[in-house]
Amino acid sequence: MSRVFILFLLTFSLLFSQETEEFPFIGVTVSYDSSDILTTTNKVNTIDNTNIGIRYGQQTVDWRSMLTYSRSSGQKFLTAEIDRILLDELFGTSYVRPYLGLVAGIVKFDEITLLDNSLYFYGFNGGLIIYTTDNIDADISYHYYETFDDTEVANMQGATLSFHYFY
Repeated sequence: MSRVFILFLLTFSLLFSQETEEFPFIGVTVSYDSSDILTTTNKVNTIDNTNIGIRYGQQTVDWRSMLTYSRSSGQKFLTAEIDRILLDELFGTSYVRPYLGLVAGIVKFDEITLLDNSLYFYGFNGGLIIYTTDNIDADISYHYYETFDDTEVANMQGATLSFHYFY
């Protein structure tokens, strides 16, 4: 899995090396996650968690990349994300910007018993970046993740609200 993170970091470097202006940011995030866990009788149990986290990222005019650490009482996430900002001309303003992105990461479940409590995942996300001031934006998004191997965790999905400060 460390290869996936290295691949993401190299991709981030290549994408930002072609852009002229970068905007680093830090942020806080709150997400609601729903994880579908398969039991031994092939029933699906759903575990819901609200995660609070921090993130660091870089953004250009067309691309954004982030590293996020979030946790709740039942799970911990570490994710690497790359987003493509879309359709600036459609909205006619730079205050609202939709995006689509790819995510890879690791989750550790604390409260449930699995064969492997640390799972690697990949997925996608999409949302809106809303600029509230010159230095602060709000990010509302939906995410969907799948695990790499055949594990008890079928999928994870949820919604996220984040605030970022550009420095």
